[in-house]
Amino acid sequence: MEIRTYIRFVVAWRMIIILGIISLIYACSCPDEKISHLSVIAPSRHTLLAVTPSLSLQLTGDTLNKSYPQLRTGKVFPITGLLRVDGILYRFMGGDSLRISPLASLSEDTVGWTGKYSFLFPGKGWEQRRYDDSWWSEGKGAFGPVKGYYPAHTLWGAENIYVRRHVKVDNKDALRNHKIYVRYVCDDWLKLFCNGKYLLESRYTYKTKCQRLTDEAISQIIDGDNNILAAYCRNTGGPALLDFGLYIENKTYAEANPATLKKMDVQATQTQFIFQCGEVELQVDFVSPSLSEKWDLTGWPVGFLTYQVRTESGKEHAVEVLFDVDMEWMFGKREIDGWVDKDWRFVKSDSLYLAMAADETTFSCMDGHAILSQKLYVGNERDKDSSGVLLVGYEEGQVLQYDGEALSPLWNSDGTREVKELMKSVGNRYKELKAECDILDNRWNTKALQAGDKTLAEQMLPAYRNFISSHRFISSSDNKLFCFGDTLGNVREAYENFPTLLFFNRTDWMKGLLNPVFAYCEDIHWVKKYPPYDIGLYPIASKQVKLEDCAVEAAVNMLMMTTAIVEAEQDFDYAGMHWEQLEVWADYLQQKMKKETYPIIGLLDENDERVKCVLGLAAYYKLIQLKGNL
Repeated sequence: MEIRTYIRFVVAWRMIIILGIISLIYACSCPDEKISHLSVIAPSRHTLLAVTPSLSLQLTGDTLNKSYPQLRTGKVFPITGLLRVDGILYRFMGGDSLRISPLASLSEDTVGWTGKYSFLFPGKGWEQRRYDDSWWSEGKGAFGPVKGYYPAHTLWGAENIYVRRHVKVDNKDALRNHKIYVRYVCDDWLKLFCNGKYLLESRYTYKTKCQRLTDEAISQIIDGDNNILAAYCRNTGGPALLDFGLYIENKTYAEANPATLKKMDVQATQTQFIFQCGEVELQVDFVSPSLSEKWDLTGWPVGFLTYQVRTESGKEHAVEVLFDVDMEWMFGKREIDGWVDKDWRFVKSDSLYLAMAADETTFSCMDGHAILSQKLYVGNERDKDSSGVLLVGYEEGQVLQYDGEALSPLWNSDGTREVKELMKSVGNRYKELKAECDILDNRWNTKALQAGDKTLAEQMLPAYRNFISSHRFISSSDNKLFCFGDTLGNVREAYENFPTLLFFNRTDWMKGLLNPVFAYCEDIHWVKKYPPYDIGLYPIASKQVKLEDCAVEAAVNMLMMTTAIVEAEQDFDYAGMHWEQLEVWADYLQQKMKKETYPIIGLLDENDERVKCVLGLAAYYKLIQLKGNL
């Protein structure tokens, strides 16, 4: 078959497929008759609450009250949710308490501790329990500059330091079924041992770190004061610091009964749980309002969870909801601020904000934990409050740098807004926002089921929330929307997200993914005939992170994505704005095709650059048609 005929055949066939998919998805985005019954969606893993890429809570399965939610990085977000019903405590969120108590305190938790130390290598076996350290110097921990930011008590100015700390354990049996942790802070390089068993190795930590001991290490602990925590630390330059201690899990909520899960439902903007807590039913909804179709909410670093209690018996119950967040575990800090602003009680630690309605709520902090609680009414009287809301906000400290210019997030484009003000705005209309999200979820649930089956819904609906949980919305210098993931302007990542965004008719976010790529390529600094694979790593957009160009793939993806936008909007304006650049990429693909060897032998697969070139040129020819018809 002649190559030109073959190309025409492939183009025609691929165009049929492309247009069919686009038409189907676009049709699904149009209003349809509403289905009253909302199909329950339960994916294996999803974003529970989308706040910012740095603080978006993820959940595996239905484990809300079996383990803690996690951040995108895998780090635990230690939030415990409890409902007290007639004096009985039920846990509906979180795992075992992360609250810990000292067996051997850090210097920052006490007035210091006594240990043996040596600046010279003390010989083999120095970390063992039976080692004789009677000739070592005795000093008070922590070790470092005595007038520094950290409460050090013994000056350490040498390169190396070896420290042995005797830890007394009164009753080893009391440690059973408890988690044991070693906490430490070091500058610069640390090795830690417990009774001669290696625990960990760490580089410089400006915050206190925490690591759980293995069962083997715990088994070596004995009764008495001859348990040895041993540390070697090396200072490679500048200030030096060493502090370490041993802590035990304090099961503060060990008496709490796990609430019985009755229902879990994951929709596009929210996740709903219904628990049975004795005679009281608890409904908890995690809502991501930035997923609504309101432009002014896009990218807001605020989410919330609502809670409501009810009972079928009509009997009155004394009910209290409680949220416990371990701020120290999250940030390595114990500083927790609390204040009341108009109708809202705020709590802040580091970059995390929490808030509840000030009426009938209490706040306390203990051992680095922030605890918020509210009394609720359960009974026949409808005018009493049986519901509430917990607001969650997060302020990312980094400012995105684009071509040497600092760009602000969309929610704070003028640089004058604060997270707490956004939280108050969301809190004052949270019921309205949740009602809007209910309508959207119903619509999108219906579309997903009409376009496929429940399997499609379980893939598509969580993908919407996953997208916003991993992307930042930035206002460019010319007031265009830039949408960035961790890798900025990643063309392949944008291409992978387009089907989801097309399904939800979010052409604004689709443009936000492409806008920074177009701006980068249309700048005088970019001279290549194909788009970059990416334009940087958050928070700096300056050059590609990926060393490979992936030139054909990037050019094809940009042409196909632009065609999808024009087709969805039935408007050529967006392609018209970037027509010269699109022509350059199409010409590049044509030149690549001319260099191919003829005839084409063998079957082509989706990874063959010839297939990609054909698809890209097909999208370009479609744009030419649309240019003349729209």
